[in-house]
Amino acid sequence: MVAFNNIVKLVAVVGILAALLSDSAVGQNCGCKSGLCCSQWGYCGTGKPYCGTGCQQGPCTGSPPASTGGPSVDSIVTPAFFNRIIAQAGSGCEGKTFYKRSTFLAAAKANPKFGHAGTVTKSKREIAAFFAHVTHETGHFCYIREIARGTYCQSSTQYPCAPGKKYYGRGPIQITWNYNYGACGKSIGENLLKNPDLVATNSTIAFKTAFWFWMKNVHSVITSGGGFGRTIRRINGGECGGGNRAAVENRVKYYKAYCKQIGVTPGPNLTC
Repeated sequence: MVAFNNIVKLVAVVGILAALLSDSAVGQNCGCKSGLCCSQWGYCGTGKPYCGTGCQQGPCTGSPPASTGGPSVDSIVTPAFFNRIIAQAGSGCEGKTFYKRSTFLAAAKANPKFGHAGTVTKSKREIAAFFAHVTHETGHFCYIREIARGTYCQSSTQYPCAPGKKYYGRGPIQITWNYNYGACGKSIGENLLKNPDLVATNSTIAFKTAFWFWMKNVHSVITSGGGFGRTIRRINGGECGGGNRAAVENRVKYYKAYCKQIGVTPGPNLTC
């Protein structure tokens, strides 16, 4: 009888330990998607800020501190957010089936500093700014290639134009000129000088070219606290100072709308 009672007690202890371990595993995930942890601040993500010391055991509902650089990009660029933009493109637009949230996120993953601009506010503003410019450049993801398809070949020893190739605008940011295709291709591991149309036929590569340009020319504007107007100068400075007032106003309109959708104030200095 004593032996039997000891066995019962042992089973009970094992059950309690299993329950505690189970609760801990659930607590660490605490409502986040599979593979994500809930940080001590109550925000889903991966890496030390989320899965390290202090990972909370309660519901995941809060926001990370400024030191984490902001929320995960996929938690801001939700399917509803992305689809709301592309739904405004006409049914006959070639980009409607080309640009995808999944390829955007794949390219964003290769650029982990994007959407992590030092604070939650800056990070959200960067995402809103990116989509404001992309929306303007592509007509709500309608266009993959520039309408006026010039050669855009400039003499370059480092990035000479390939015979018969044209380097007109392609992709979300409409990357243009042979020297940009060459430098970008080198950065992302694709020979875009030889095959510039990869930007118009591979959606992930298209977004990677947009991120290459953005991180090289625009990201620092956001991290330094510059207003949206400065990002316009980096994307197309020719529009500023009265160069194309309608285009500037259009970009600002999209930016303010996206800021509202993702819950952040637009900040000062919106025009250039």
